Amino acid sequence: MAKDRTKYQKAMRTGLAYNNAQRWQEAFGAFRVAIAEFPNEPAPYAGLGEACLGLKQLDRALECFKLAARYSQGDITYLKRVADIQERQGQLSEAGRTYMAVGEILLKQRKLDEAIGNWQRAIRLDPNLLGAHRRLAMVFQRQNKVRDAVREYLAIARILQMQGESKKAMQMAQAALRLDPGNDDVLKALELIHHGEAAFREEEEEEETEETAVSAEEQAEADSLTETVRQMAAIFEAERSQQVKADSPEDDPVKQARRMAQEQLAEEIFRDEDETDAASENGLSKLERDAALGQGMDFEARGQLADAITSYKKAIDGGLHLPAAYFAIGLLYLENQQKDDARKMFAQAAKDPRFVEASRRALS
Repeated sequence: MAKDRTKYQKAMRTGLAYNNAQRWQEAFGAFRVAIAEFPNEPAPYAGLGEACLGLKQLDRALECFKLAARYSQGDITYLKRVADIQERQGQLSEAGRTYMAVGEILLKQRKLDEAIGNWQRAIRLDPNLLGAHRRLAMVFQRQNKVRDAVREYLAIARILQMQGESKKAMQMAQAALRLDPGNDDVLKALELIHHGEAAFREEEEEEETEETAVSAEEQAEADSLTETVRQMAAIFEAERSQQVKADSPEDDPVKQARRMAQEQLAEEIFRDEDETDAASENGLSKLERDAALGQGMDFEARGQLADAITSYKKAIDGGLHLPAAYFAIGLLYLENQQKDDARKMFAQAAKDPRFVEASRRALS
């Protein structure tokens, strides 16, 4: 059946006019016509969601905005409406996850302050939302906001301790101690974890009495929303890469490799932590490495070579054995007239065949 774009546009204009006039029932009918013509367009679902809100049909409004977010590949405007309705309905854990997703998109767009605001709102709704605490810890450490970063590391340690992950909790508390040696709260947390006591038991018991179970269906919806965000983030990355490619000569292997290295480093920051990321005795946690890596990328973008080198070196010395990192710091050493150091870094980067030619060209 052929779709009629003119009919769709007329239905959209009519529906929006009815929404503005608060004639919700008529708006409902108009947007249904638009959806019938183009069922994969996000705008009519959003309009229908507004009409449902006007009719006090929160459940239907929520479904409409979820569909708008899905078909728009994670438009922040629609995701925020999803989170707002979830919060109004008392679905606090789900709303927290949605705000977490919004923060992830904003971080991809380098809108750190807005991302932080969404993550903070997420943990106000769900204090045990580990992902939001991790992101806040990384960003605060990256910004040298020691007090805020320590608070988040201790929150992560508390959650991990409650989950029976004492070893990981200890790593997070040790990371906090490296940021603020002698901090009484950190020392207390380390003592509790070290002796295997029921750390933060009062908080745990209080939260258990308030906790509501998340159904399999709700969890599936949350997972679907997360996947939407991942897809949208991938689109942002693809668009950014295409733009950079258009601005750079294709025949320069050093520029191509530098671009690839930066993309891989950004992917490393967004990569979920797994069992292989456990900090060694003298190493840093992935959160600490990510913070140092992010600092290095920020300093590099601002042309602060020495600071960028220090940050990259901290990440590498802390256990980041990624050829892209070696290549990035190698180029910085070259720009800083430290050719011997650059040669050592390029030798490490060249273990990945994709950096061999670029490393050779950079040194020549």
